[in-house]
Amino acid sequence: MITLRDSDNPLYFQIYSQLKEEIEQGRLRAGDKLFSKRKMAESLNVSVNTVETAYSQLLSEGFIESRPKSGFYVSQIDSFNFGEEKNAAARSVKKTGPEENIKTDFATDGIDTDSFPYNTWRKLMKNCFNEYNPKVLKSAPPEGDYELRKAVAQHIYSSRGVSCDVDRVIIGAGVDNLLNTISGILGTGCKITMEEPVYYEAYSFFRSLGHDVSLIPVDERGLRTDMLPDDENRAVYITPSHQFPLGITMPAGRRIKLLNWAYAKDNRYIIEDDYDSEFRYNSKPIPSVQSIDKKGRVIYLGTFSKTIAPSVRISYMVLPEKLMEFYNEKYTKFSSAVSVLDQNILTAFINEGHYERHLNRMRKLYGEKRAVLLEKLRSMGGKVIINGENAGHHMAVKLMTGMSEEEMVKSAAAHGIRVYPISKYFVNSVPKKYSSTVLMGYAGLTEKQITEGIKILDRIWV
Repeated sequence: MITLRDSDNPLYFQIYSQLKEEIEQGRLRAGDKLFSKRKMAESLNVSVNTVETAYSQLLSEGFIESRPKSGFYVSQIDSFNFGEEKNAAARSVKKTGPEENIKTDFATDGIDTDSFPYNTWRKLMKNCFNEYNPKVLKSAPPEGDYELRKAVAQHIYSSRGVSCDVDRVIIGAGVDNLLNTISGILGTGCKITMEEPVYYEAYSFFRSLGHDVSLIPVDERGLRTDMLPDDENRAVYITPSHQFPLGITMPAGRRIKLLNWAYAKDNRYIIEDDYDSEFRYNSKPIPSVQSIDKKGRVIYLGTFSKTIAPSVRISYMVLPEKLMEFYNEKYTKFSSAVSVLDQNILTAFINEGHYERHLNRMRKLYGEKRAVLLEKLRSMGGKVIINGENAGHHMAVKLMTGMSEEEMVKSAAAHGIRVYPISKYFVNSVPKKYSSTVLMGYAGLTEKQITEGIKILDRIWV
């Protein structure tokens, strides 16, 4: 967050130096997009020329780069060694080892592409895009197409217990698009509290928008509600159904404590990111926090990226009635960020029953892959401890032999296996209980790849 102070240093230098520090410390990562010059100027109440001077200095020193018709992005800087900022540095490295040498990628964001309903999607696309449906050539209102919002409202009520009017459902182009809207509604004066370890993309996004972001650790029941601040004008961002990345499910008692905290003072809200809620293997999906909210304090977020495909950049949120008033004041002049055609296809996919059938197939398929991964990991005996395996598409695997997380990742990559360090989701130091821990996803792998991958890891993780 950039803050201008009474100082002998010029305004441009304060902006430049703070952005440079954010990049050096890893809080702004390679590829992160900066505010446009005009938006940065408006947020800091300075001239565009002041911001342009700061950006020009960062450009000349190689900290950022300009992409035509896109904006300014943080550059990839490989030569810096920032000492103890290991976690931040790790977050900028998304892949480990040459791509061509990777045989098994235990990616946490994978999907089974072979099982995508291509024929159905192609048919729906053809049906929706024709001369008898001229509205596909027009823009949708900012909140999204009414029929899609109605379909979403019905689905989340039946599957997650989310009770809402259609008018409170907002369609967005991915969760980050909706987070931007939430920030605009709450205002940058609203402080944000998040879980540690954290969904780092959301953490970075809120910080870049100017919010004061703090972190609270999770225990075996999720976010430590006893550590919540006692001030007003604060929102808590949680992933209660399947905490990312640990996979912890927040029990009912703690959910009630969280709601009671929100009810205790004005302008307190809970942002419920219902990440991976559709995929549970030992029980039915847990009802959402929003379903037990009686005073309109929960902002509910969901997405189709995990259940259908990441390329289907359609997410949704449900706003409390009070916040809908602010939304209508600020966003009625805009159009939806999602194309009308894509919204129409998804509406038909849900209303004709294809989505529910697809979900059922994928639950079965991912459940079978999960069972294989669990079986192979457990065959390693006491060498590993497994957590977060009851939901979602990944699990956390802790190695008990003394090998460090870094050694686990590097040795795996050297043998064509990619696993993902949990440390990149900790802003602060990694607690001892999570040392030597990596994340392993299975959705995008075949059972043969899982089996062969674990066989190699069992041999090299010593």
